[in-house]
Amino acid sequence: MLKKVLPWITLVTMVIAIYLIFSPVSAIYGLCPDGIPFDLGYNPRILYFHAPLAWVAYLAFFVVFVSSILYLRTREQKWDAFASSSAEIGVIFCGLVLITGMVWAKYAWGIWWIWIPQLTTALILWLSYAAYLMVRSAVPEPERKARLAAVFGIVAFIGVPLSHFSVMIWAHPLHPPVARVGAIEGFPVYVLLFNILAFTLLYTYLFSTKMDIERMSEEAQQGL
Repeated sequence: MLKKVLPWITLVTMVIAIYLIFSPVSAIYGLCPDGIPFDLGYNPRILYFHAPLAWVAYLAFFVVFVSSILYLRTREQKWDAFASSSAEIGVIFCGLVLITGMVWAKYAWGIWWIWIPQLTTALILWLSYAAYLMVRSAVPEPERKARLAAVFGIVAFIGVPLSHFSVMIWAHPLHPPVARVGAIEGFPVYVLLFNILAFTLLYTYLFSTKMDIERMSEEAQQGL
């Protein structure tokens, strides 16, 4: 029952989320030198995509981390399938984090990229899990591939807290303040939280679909 309604719930939630992003109630304000607030326009609203994408990437990589540990403990193939499926989704979402971050950088700084810790750690995180997928594709033996990937998936997770806390550990004046806790207030906070919910549902739907594909592929191989 849940699998039947999940796509529709996800679709409706995403449509509402996108509508809220571009509605007047989600405007993000700055302050003039005299203290009068003014609408920063549509460019800062990239936050409503950027932060939920980052959350889903972290969630996906956490699933990889936990599933990898469970695989090494049990050697059950389902945990390897969980890890690989979540890693593929996580790499996509982490890539979108980098892209939306670059869009903000162009707007805020006039350049697409600058080597500050916040951006660098996000890039390292993406490269780590892209390498994870490359390891999986490079090793033909299923058991050895799953074992090596599990170890890699556990070690690579170090990049998640490093990326997340880089905003606070290495505070940088060029990094957009809207990415810091408490930088937005009022209704935009609820818009941001709703978008996090919407993107989490999207991850859940994509993960469920990927696992169905994995099961069908395994059944097809067993039938040969």
